[in-house]
Amino acid sequence: MSDKLGEIIKNTLAAIESGKEEIFFIAETSRNETLRLTNELSQLKSDISEIISQVDAQEKVDRQKRLILMEVNKSFQNYTQKEMIEAYAEAKDAQVTLQLLQSREAQLRKRRDELERSLNQMQATIERAQNLMTQVSMAISLLQGGIEGALNFQNHEQRQELGLRVIKAQEDERRRVAREIHDGPAQTLANIVLRLEIAERLLEYDPSRVKAELMDLKNLVRANLQDIRRIIFDLRPMVLDDLGLITAISRYLDNFSETYGIECELRIEGSEKRLLPTLEVALFRLIQEGITNVAKHAHSSKVKITLNFQDDWTSARIQDYGKGFDVDSTMMTPGEHFGLIGMRERVEMFYGRFSIQSCCGKGTIIEFSIPSRLERGDKP
Repeated sequence: MSDKLGEIIKNTLAAIESGKEEIFFIAETSRNETLRLTNELSQLKSDISEIISQVDAQEKVDRQKRLILMEVNKSFQNYTQKEMIEAYAEAKDAQVTLQLLQSREAQLRKRRDELERSLNQMQATIERAQNLMTQVSMAISLLQGGIEGALNFQNHEQRQELGLRVIKAQEDERRRVAREIHDGPAQTLANIVLRLEIAERLLEYDPSRVKAELMDLKNLVRANLQDIRRIIFDLRPMVLDDLGLITAISRYLDNFSETYGIECELRIEGSEKRLLPTLEVALFRLIQEGITNVAKHAHSSKVKITLNFQDDWTSARIQDYGKGFDVDSTMMTPGEHFGLIGMRERVEMFYGRFSIQSCCGKGTIIEFSIPSRLERGDKP
């Protein structure tokens, strides 16, 4: 019973940990989108101000032309037929121009309102991601703190309480994934359906615009597919199961380098071997989290990863050449540094060793070692 319970706890912890990187991604994507929307809104407000000036000027022209037309109609005997036709045409043109400008103003105002709503939604998404990060870290701490004692629980009430806590953690993770898919790919797909309906209508009125619309939709579908693949990969990199740890890390580093423009060097020491799936996932996540910190904080153009396979231990070293930081003060403020704290907690969960060396302006070295077997007697 205790072995089964311990396995449940470890699987639950792995499930919660697997979502941490995706939460970071959601928060960063939301921040980037917020910046883009803010810039667009600023430009839009400038356009609205300009169009309002044009509308005001055109209203004066329209009033002037209508007054002239009224005078012509009132004293038509004083004007030639040609002058009457010109007065009518000028009044009509002024009216049409005014209506077009007013329509354009209404469109810009509507777009402004949409952007302001989108910005509010982005801000709410960022806040939810930050709150979720706090909840995930708390869940990890609770589970990690409970693993050692949970295996020795003999009291029925204690086992029942722990089981309920595990079930709640699993349900919270399911809700997170469901919400993530709903707020990301699902929303994008709904937008694609709407735009396809618009393209269908354009076929009747303006076929020339359909091609451009379809090109935009194709790019949107590709981006959505990339998001879905990233979610799947971050939840559980399938190549890790099929081809092993080294191949999974290599492919991840290739994608990382292409995304962030940071040169990645992977060095393997010792004899490569397959480890227990739980250990391979842990090592992959640790390296993933480590180089993610490089991209976000180090401002380094290069990162070097060394993986060392020994008989009883598997070690890793992540070195960047960026701005560095004060290790003591950073590790004393866990609420602001989930990545490093999470790495240390994950290593400690496997009774491993974890260290950070950093100096301002001289880069950072993160080193960790994990026993190659999941035996409690391996605790250093």
